[in-house]
Amino acid sequence: MKFLIVDDSHLARVRLCKYIEELGFEVIGEAVDGYDAIEKFKELSPNAIAIDLEMPKMKGIEASKKILEINPNVDIILVTSIVDKKEIINAFKVGIKKVIRKPFTIELLKQTINELKG
Repeated sequence: MKFLIVDDSHLARVRLCKYIEELGFEVIGEAVDGYDAIEKFKELSPNAIAIDLEMPKMKGIEASKKILEINPNVDIILVTSIVDKKEIINAFKVGIKKVIRKPFTIELLKQTINELKG
């Protein structure tokens, strides 16, 4: 799997990249907000995205919706510290496949990715 990592926090991106690479997957790009995510998605064509919910300019759910309109087959994991049931329901409605809560362990990330792979 080739991942695009999207988070406005540099530390969160570093951690996600490290975990994904330790699990044997490739990180092909990083983005800092929803608009950046859409542009990087078009440029890099990842088949998986780990995206933060709360970001400046455009939230992760809105960016995911636009990305899934471009390619409905991309696997998206929403990574969030917010546990708002309405936001989670909206995430699934737009086509986000998995939601994991910050802080998370590498084991939870591995389990989540394995569930995506089927």
